[in-house]
Amino acid sequence: MKKFLFAILLLLGSTAALTNAQQPQTDLDWYNCSIESDSIYGAEVNKAYELLKGKRIKKNPIVAIIGGGMDTEHEDLKHSIWKNRKEKNNGKDNDKNGLIGDKNGWNFLGGSDGTIMEYTMSEGDREFIRLKEKYGDYIYNQGKYYKIIDGKRTQVDAPDSGYTYYYNQIQSESKLARAYGGYLFSYIIKEYGDKFTAQMKQKFPEKDRFTLKEFDTCYDKNAPQDSLSDAAFLLMAYAFSLYNTDDWTTVYNTFVTTAVENGLDSYEELLAKPASNDHRREIVGDNPLDLQDNIYGNNILLTPDAASNVMAAGIIAGKRNNGIGVNGIADMSRIMTLRVCASAGDPYLKDMALAMRYAIDHNADIIILPTQNTLYPEEQKKWIVDMLRYAEEKGVLVIVPVFDLSLDMGEITFYPNRFMGGEREFTNLITVAASDKKGNPSMDANYGANELDLFAPGIDIYSTYTGDTYQTGSGELLAAASTAGVAALIKSYFPALSGTQIREILIKSVTSRRGVEVEKGMRVGDNATQDLFLFDDLCLSGGILNAYQAILEAEKTNK
Repeated sequence: MKKFLFAILLLLGSTAALTNAQQPQTDLDWYNCSIESDSIYGAEVNKAYELLKGKRIKKNPIVAIIGGGMDTEHEDLKHSIWKNRKEKNNGKDNDKNGLIGDKNGWNFLGGSDGTIMEYTMSEGDREFIRLKEKYGDYIYNQGKYYKIIDGKRTQVDAPDSGYTYYYNQIQSESKLARAYGGYLFSYIIKEYGDKFTAQMKQKFPEKDRFTLKEFDTCYDKNAPQDSLSDAAFLLMAYAFSLYNTDDWTTVYNTFVTTAVENGLDSYEELLAKPASNDHRREIVGDNPLDLQDNIYGNNILLTPDAASNVMAAGIIAGKRNNGIGVNGIADMSRIMTLRVCASAGDPYLKDMALAMRYAIDHNADIIILPTQNTLYPEEQKKWIVDMLRYAEEKGVLVIVPVFDLSLDMGEITFYPNRFMGGEREFTNLITVAASDKKGNPSMDANYGANELDLFAPGIDIYSTYTGDTYQTGSGELLAAASTAGVAALIKSYFPALSGTQIREILIKSVTSRRGVEVEKGMRVGDNATQDLFLFDDLCLSGGILNAYQAILEAEKTNK
């Protein structure tokens, strides 16, 4: 069945290719266009090539995409696939790095038997499982701590300071933690259900039936604050309408008495779902919390999640002017694939760190990381900090696409970012978000006047797709790919420029949109809305990626 569905997808992709191939570039790989000649806010790549005409390419820069898989045999990408010259396809570890067959990159989500992980757990759920035994059973209320012991809420000593992290971050980030918390709270529902029953019997001894009217008397707004009691009361009050009844006995029998059983069932049902157990131990076999356990994975790169990376690769390095597919920004570059992301879930930070080390050790010039995230456990965050510092020392540019939550990153911290290394900012890390051909920002992307560096073409872009097909896509990864393409173009003609210098060039050379008022998605509390912003309040550069201006700036810097 899966093979059939995949074939259908390929057929659809082929149909799209036949249709789109006849459309003008301004409707397809419009990132090559310019506002001056095409009235499109592309990256002015065609204009940059006019400027570079007659100049010699000095380097084939390596762009490492750390994310999903890759179609290394795609007709418009085969020329650009990075090859590990020290490795042969002979089943041996020819380059002695512990990884057998890493000819074009590596899949960190693979087993030695050729199996692959098709999904990963969320970081929040992984942290919940790691910390559940230590902190998961605590119930906090009014400065006191409780646990459910023998079915009853029992006060216990306060946990250690690590509980603050669990309480403030893990419970909001983890579906499993919230489900388990709901299960624990079901005991509170039962406790207060019995308490409210007793109160009503005391207040109305002459009645043998209690209604919502009598139940309402159980809430005393003048009583000492008790958040657990208030929450239980509200849930039971809601149950009257949920079960369309005015009878407390019905609510008690259908909601209160079954709360514990239903809470446990809900938690165990969620725990049994694939997203809650990615079977890493069984498939990969490593310890994801041990950075020294680093020989694992396989060389299978064509995976079910490959499509987005294939699209990114086409933007960067699709063969220019070959009459098929798309014109990539820098087709002289070489694409290294390091798979750490699956079709769903968050990448393991250990995989990210080791992938970064692999890329740097194999002479990558530019690294694209997976999308930012809010949860980076402290010890694992240090792994990423160390690798970012290593990349900085080696002159590698690191590009990070922002998340699609319409959030102000000045208020909520997302990782990785250039501030996470302590007192000194990373000078080689650039954060990007998508813009469209009219010069408008992505409605969904996160933003930040100091936290987001620039916008880049990433909306409704035609590019390579799996199986020698082509599709139109949108997203922050495609904006990161546009940025990587321009960075690779700079590096190919000015190889001495470091990642730090290229970041400065890219920010300095944008098509300025300062002072321009644009509509942007944002969040107020839990609600999504829209508002008008000045473009320069959305990102540091106040503009959109521009290859032509970047080349001019690179020429100045390189002198």
